[in-house]
Amino acid sequence: MASGDLFRGFLLRFSMKKDQHVRMLEKFEDNRLNGGKAKTQIIMDALEMYYHALESDGGSGEDETVTVREMEEKMEQRLVQFRQEIKEEMAQELFRMIISSMAGQPSVEFPIRKEKQEEPGEDAAADISGMPDIMDKIMDWSES
Repeated sequence: MASGDLFRGFLLRFSMKKDQHVRMLEKFEDNRLNGGKAKTQIIMDALEMYYHALESDGGSGEDETVTVREMEEKMEQRLVQFRQEIKEEMAQELFRMIISSMAGQPSVEFPIRKEKQEEPGEDAAADISGMPDIMDKIMDWSES
């Protein structure tokens, strides 16, 4: 078997006129990012991930990859939305505190009942066995 049968090469060219190519070339040549892998192995991993994504997508052929810039924009939108929600909640809480102080009532926070915690119903009996003074009053009332 000749050595030409063992290997098959292809040319990979980066255009210095395209920003994306320049960025990828810089990352491709950065030894810290490639973890000591050979450049051939990096290309093989990238090709394998690309074709695996195409196959798992059902072969639709549509390019649905998300760029770093798009991801940053989505994260920025989420952050803006989160900030807006916090502002609204803080404004509502401040408004509630101002109104309650103007009415002369203390701002009382009611504890939020946990989901698993059951609310006592009307038929639920209160346990007053540990309160002898209440028991005495009840007994006096029942006798009269």
